[in-house]
Amino acid sequence: MMVTNLCTRPSSTITLSADRWVGITTIPNKPGTKYLVSAYVNVTGGTISISGVDGVISASQRVSYALLASVASPMSMYYRVVSGNPTVTVTGILICTWDEYQANKTLLDSIHYFTGDTMPLA
Repeated sequence: MMVTNLCTRPSSTITLSADRWVGITTIPNKPGTKYLVSAYVNVTGGTISISGVDGVISASQRVSYALLASVASPMSMYYRVVSGNPTVTVTGILICTWDEYQANKTLLDSIHYFTGDTMPLA
């Protein structure tokens, strides 16, 4: 089975701002659909928490979480400042349906570096 990345620009850098939703794709999600969102997050100058991700992030790492869409809108990421005055950038984004993720879980979980450019885009 092939995985289609729903992120329109997976290799672009997105800068998150404290306490503000930031869109990560222009493709609207479908209410009632469950998605996997995975991205490489770089945090400097403090610590953050990301909605849907357990724990506090203070360095560079890949994060993944499930998102159940409740309204039709572009995908967004939200973070909360835990300490300091962090700068947060997000790159290497993968967004796919939960069904596609489950069908390819072993492969997708084994990818430690992902640019998104090698997958079919929506």
